[in-house]
Amino acid sequence: MRRKANLASAGLILSALAAAAPASAGDIVYWSMWNDQEPSAKQITALAQQYMAAHPDTKIHITFNGRQNQVKARTALTGGTTIDLIDGELDNLAGGLVAAGQTEPFDALLASAGPDGETKFADLFLPSALDVAKHNGVVYQIPYDYNPYAFYYNRKMWSDAGVKEPPKTWDELLAALEKVKAAGHNGLAVESDAGVYNIKYLTYMLERTLGPDFLMKAVEDKTGETWKNPAVLAAMKNLRVLWDKGYVPAESKGYQWPAAQQTVALGDTSAELVGSWLPIELADTAGPDFQWGTFPFPIVAGKGDPSHVEVLLVSYVLLKDSKVKPEAEDFIKFMLSKGSQQAYSANALRPAVNKSVVWPKPLSDAHAIATGATLVMAEDDGVKAKYPDYVSNILEAVTNKAFLGDLTPEQFVDELSSRTKTYWASK
Repeated sequence: MRRKANLASAGLILSALAAAAPASAGDIVYWSMWNDQEPSAKQITALAQQYMAAHPDTKIHITFNGRQNQVKARTALTGGTTIDLIDGELDNLAGGLVAAGQTEPFDALLASAGPDGETKFADLFLPSALDVAKHNGVVYQIPYDYNPYAFYYNRKMWSDAGVKEPPKTWDELLAALEKVKAAGHNGLAVESDAGVYNIKYLTYMLERTLGPDFLMKAVEDKTGETWKNPAVLAAMKNLRVLWDKGYVPAESKGYQWPAAQQTVALGDTSAELVGSWLPIELADTAGPDFQWGTFPFPIVAGKGDPSHVEVLLVSYVLLKDSKVKPEAEDFIKFMLSKGSQQAYSANALRPAVNKSVVWPKPLSDAHAIATGATLVMAEDDGVKAKYPDYVSNILEAVTNKAFLGDLTPEQFVDELSSRTKTYWASK
């Protein structure tokens, strides 16, 4: 899902082009992050049509902008374009429209009755999903698409290699990958240009060994000294073992997305640390008989909790200047109802956030991770939403260089420390 930003979008509108036919009073103007040919867009369109059939006084004008949706929307809002509802990746919205104070809070909506008889709307969400939707303690986003970051693997390949149970510890993971390698397969798929994926090795390693608050503390330490914690050096050394032992094939350093993930679908590579869109993206190549399994990032040296899960959520925000707040909130409730979410999950092969929904079979293990989560972490433990420039220019860039072997673990620590100090000195 993250890399679909390269696709073009025609900007499908249900009733009329927003620029050409302004919405009437009571109509909802909705701009979406999906490309119009993606299954999610098609299912959202079908659900919106269903809603309009039941609410003939409301028209929903949907523009599918692709992954640049928020950028396009903010530009359009500056020019006076009317937009009521926007969806996008939660962390991007948190660092953009929400942080800019352009969105409505949802606490009152969440306290109201749910669409399927719940005492509170908030009661229908998967555990802790709303915790990461808060800004300064207030919920400004309603998630509807839930993607846990975990290892997605070829269950049959692992079983044939003699791995009968998913690893629960880092050492067990290395042992499993050794068996896969001995059976003649590549262990892990890595795209050299996908720093947004590869950073998850580090964020999980640090979360497991130093706790979920460490990353933010390190980023916000203006001296850069927190990065010199010995566990940070140990984390990168652990990650380089994956390469040194050949569990990540050497040619991965030259892979450009989607080369590595295609090797998973073709049965050459056993697993990838990524979000739950992987089985969806690879469905046509892998085929219906591919046996997908999923397991959380393991504990490391006896530390950490595998029920702490980093997630990418797709969510709704309601613009502060919207004149159709009641209509938009009613539509959001409809889209989060069990029926709508089950249709979305089944027909778009997406992971729903409504806890009553059964996810598609390839995502059944991922669903178990979501339902068993005791702590849901925003991307990069919240750093991406709060300091997006730091993540893209420093954290992802430096980590990816070290992960790919262009920096030693010692150089990795030094560069993070010095660049963090420089970053804050320039503020």
